[in-house]
Amino acid sequence: ISHSWLSFVLLQGNESFEKLASMSLIANLTVYLRTKYNLGGIFLVNVVTIWTGSSNVLSIAGAIVSDAYLGRFLTLLFGSISSLVV
Repeated sequence: ISHSWLSFVLLQGNESFEKLASMSLIANLTVYLRTKYNLGGIFLVNVVTIWTGSSNVLSIAGAIVSDAYLGRFLTLLFGSISSLVV
């Protein structure tokens, strides 16, 4: 298998698992907010929609900051630390 096809397969696998994780997070967030905070209806949908939109927009902002200012190694360092802390 050539390097370009291997890269394609790895990227597609990574995106698939990332999407699976984010959809699972949304489902768990919905159940948590409904059971622990007794949120319901439109307010619950608004909170989940704001969470989803914010995470999508912040990833674009993070990509711009990492490309323009941090570089690949500092981005990996900060990303690893934030994943460990959260």
